[in-house]
Amino acid sequence: MLRKQRIGSGLTAAELAKATGMSASKVSRFENCESGIYLDDLEKLLDFYRPSKKRRVELLDIARHADERGWLRLSNANLPEDWQTWTDFEYEASALLNYEPLVVPGLLQTPEYTRAIIDATGRLSAREVDSLVSARMARQGLLGKEEPLELHVIIEETALTRPIGPDGALERQLRHLADAASRPNITIQVMPHDAGLHPGLNGSFVILEYGSEASLVLLEHKTVNLFMDEDDQLAVYSAAWDELVGKAKEPGDSVKILQALIA
Repeated sequence: MLRKQRIGSGLTAAELAKATGMSASKVSRFENCESGIYLDDLEKLLDFYRPSKKRRVELLDIARHADERGWLRLSNANLPEDWQTWTDFEYEASALLNYEPLVVPGLLQTPEYTRAIIDATGRLSAREVDSLVSARMARQGLLGKEEPLELHVIIEETALTRPIGPDGALERQLRHLADAASRPNITIQVMPHDAGLHPGLNGSFVILEYGSEASLVLLEHKTVNLFMDEDDQLAVYSAAWDELVGKAKEPGDSVKILQALIA
């Protein structure tokens, strides 16, 4: 929201920093979710931007409650129960490992990409779609906490070429991925077309780690999500993940694939 406000004001990060007495690096960190923002800094920005009273209250409320467990639940009471359960599990995790064969992983989606997928895959009202899009965007705040979630994703190259959303949405999504790959807590690998057979061919999955060990696996389906935590189940998915990591392109080469697709 703050980045959108600055761009709408026609300012560069350096110009904003100079006008408000902040450093350009601080502006960059909180706009890119690499660090939180202190209330006094937020108030200084709001004094400069002069948003509506409603927007000012909204932004201050988000900042005050951003680190409170359960805030997402309280603010989105209309979310499906499985989504609420997952946000609670996700909040406490130290790392998330996600293999996706068909779409960009949710924690790295742009709002327009998210909206297009949710709108196309369920018979939902406009209000329900809005709630789910807002929830997914809020979950992305986990990547910018003081102790951010470590995110490692493997995406099939096919998913990066499937047109989703309005004109230009896919290119904007790919640019967002390339930018995200530069953050120290995010690792992106692309599974190339010619990778051949591998253990991800039977569908997407997410592994949550608490500490250094896999503790929970999520399988998403259209009508139900399956959470698994038995040792033998975790071992199967951990082994599959390790094999996928070995078959996918290295992070540096994966960024080159993204850049080539953008070009």
